[in-house]
Amino acid sequence: MMFYKQVLHTTIKLVVVAIISATIAYFVGINDYILVGTIGILSVSLTKKDTIKDNINRYLDVLLGLALSASIFFIFGFNLYALIIFLVLFIFASYAFKINIGLIPALVLAKHLFDAQNIEWLFIFERVAIITISVGTALIMSMLYPEFHNKRMIYYVSEVDGKLKDHLFMLSIYLVKKEGSKDFLKHYDLLNEEISKMIMLAEASDKDKLFDNDHRYLAYLYMRRNQLNYINNMYQSVQRMDTSHPYENIISNFIKELILDIGIDDKATKQLSKLDNMKKVFKEESLPKTRDEFETRALLFHMLEDLEELLHVKVRFHERYPNFILTL
Repeated sequence: MMFYKQVLHTTIKLVVVAIISATIAYFVGINDYILVGTIGILSVSLTKKDTIKDNINRYLDVLLGLALSASIFFIFGFNLYALIIFLVLFIFASYAFKINIGLIPALVLAKHLFDAQNIEWLFIFERVAIITISVGTALIMSMLYPEFHNKRMIYYVSEVDGKLKDHLFMLSIYLVKKEGSKDFLKHYDLLNEEISKMIMLAEASDKDKLFDNDHRYLAYLYMRRNQLNYINNMYQSVQRMDTSHPYENIISNFIKELILDIGIDDKATKQLSKLDNMKKVFKEESLPKTRDEFETRALLFHMLEDLEELLHVKVRFHERYPNFILTL
């Protein structure tokens, strides 16, 4: 649902930019006002930061293209050789200066000069007005359009937390059941993919924060991604177990308790204390008698180490953000 809302808002921005820029061009007397609206659409990027950066480069590239094309056509005339010289020099310069995002509108406006065989100042100034209106409208719309940043980030936090709970719940079952490993691993891959997608969307959303250096929501999601690495390690440990052991049920129950505490509050410190007691009890048990039992206990103890690191990741987050809350 959040994805479709974002698509809707992007669509609205594109349509409004096209209409406003084309209307301005029409009233100031630019004949090709449809082109102005089209370039305006191309000038809207996914985030505000990208819109600013891309449009600065786009504007500079177009100015470079107009200046270079006018100079070359003035020197060599309006012919195929002059056009080839312009294309080679301009494309090379655009990539060399890393402003090549403006290649398309620059080439379109340079073609205007070539087709009209006109390099008079007034005609060139009209081409500059085209890119100025297009880029300017896109920038203003991106700055003024409400982005609902916090609402989106809270959605991503909630979704990732929910999927992390699913991940741990499946792990707790997989640890004691072992049968149907293909289904568990299929679910495992799907959850990893969905969590990664959510974090990518959150990273794009976070770029909309132009003048605010508070990136705590993104830091929270990175914390969850870090925890996901330890969950993946535990899945791999379970895959390598060939025999069952009573400790599996104890660890599985601990993971189920852990699921209930997943959220924005610091409950990891309490769980670390429980985990430490569990490790002490395990260490006091008699040594394994067979190789298989030894390997299984080693893998189970490795899972405890991963659980401990998973909890430490959350504790470190709260040390950095002691007053973390979700606010609209």
